[in-house]
Amino acid sequence: MRSKELCPICGGTLEETEVKEDIWIGEKLLVIENVHAKVCEKCGEKIVSYDEMRMIEGVIKEFERGKMELKKITAYVVSI
Repeated sequence: MRSKELCPICGGTLEETEVKEDIWIGEKLLVIENVHAKVCEKCGEKIVSYDEMRMIEGVIKEFERGKMELKKITAYVVSI
């Protein structure tokens, strides 16, 4: 049986999931979806692996070089 990984911030349980990373670069917001991370169920702290961080850095470099097509996103309301 695999032991639970604990959050280094609060000691809560870490759960593997996919998240969005929102990164402000100047006055532009870069949103990277489907980032694999471990997220604390208690405090929400996100921890990404070295490989995921390298992927994020690569996307940021592409964005800064203008190699990425920018998309505008329409806001919407979800009612439960």
